[in-house]
Amino acid sequence: MTKQPRSLKILSAVLTLLTMTIMAAGRLDAMTADEVLQGVENRYIGKTSKSESTMKLVAPDGNTRTRKLVIYRRKTDNDNKDNFIHFLSPADIKDTTYLVNERNRQKEKWIYLSAFKNIRKIVATDYNVAFVSSDFTYEDMDDIHASDYICSDLKEETLDGEAVWSIDCKKKDANTDYSHTVLKVSKDKMVILKALMYDKKDPAKQVKEMTATQLEKIQDIWTPKVVTMKDLRKKTSTILEVNKIEYDLPLPDDTFSQRNMKKG
Repeated sequence: MTKQPRSLKILSAVLTLLTMTIMAAGRLDAMTADEVLQGVENRYIGKTSKSESTMKLVAPDGNTRTRKLVIYRRKTDNDNKDNFIHFLSPADIKDTTYLVNERNRQKEKWIYLSAFKNIRKIVATDYNVAFVSSDFTYEDMDDIHASDYICSDLKEETLDGEAVWSIDCKKKDANTDYSHTVLKVSKDKMVILKALMYDKKDPAKQVKEMTATQLEKIQDIWTPKVVTMKDLRKKTSTILEVNKIEYDLPLPDDTFSQRNMKKG
C-alpha cells in the first residue's frame, strides 16, 4: 500500500477541520427564533449573585430621583429561581423589599412596602402595574422562559457595531401588557441588548424600549452594567446601574424568604 505524503495528510486534516467549521457555522446560522430565545434563557448567569445598584427615575423634564438597592439572585436551574430586592434609600422607600420564589415554573411574588408595614402578594392582574413607581412593570421584572413565547421573524442585524439576532416574541399567556416584543440578542454573548415593546391594543405602536449597555465580563459572565427602560408614552425612563456585583457566592436560604422581607 502506498503511503500518503506528509503534506497530503496535513492538507486532508486542514480540509476536514475547515469542513467541520463550515458545518458548525451552518448550524449556527440555521438557528430558529425559538432557539435564540432558548439560548438567552440557558445563558449561565451564576448559581447566585449579589449586586449593589442604583436606580434613577428620570422625569420628562430631566429631573432625576435616585435610589440605592441590593439585588440577590439564585438560580438552581431554568425552572427554579429566587430573586430578592432590598431598597436602602432614600427614606420614602427605605427597607421596601420584593421577593420572587419560583418552583417548577410556578412563581410566587410578594412586595413589602415599608411605608405600610405589610406584605402583599403580587397576582397576574398586577403584572402591568409599575414596580415601585418605576418604568418597569412587574411583568418586565420577570425572567424569560422561552417556552412561554411564540417567536418568529428571525433576522441577522448589527446593533452599535455588534452582530445580533432580531426576533419577534409573542407571549402565549393573555396576562401581558404587550402585543409582542422585538428582541435584539447579541450573537456572541446571548444577552438581550435591546427590547422593543408594542401596545396590546395597537400592535403597530411601540410603547417602551429597554436597552442593556456597558457590558463587562465579570467572573467570566457577560454583565450589562446599565439597563434603561424608557416609557415612550410618558416620556420617562428608569436607569438601573450596577455598581458592584459578585457571582457564585454563598447565600443563606433565609435570604429568599418572607421572613427576610421585614428585616429592615
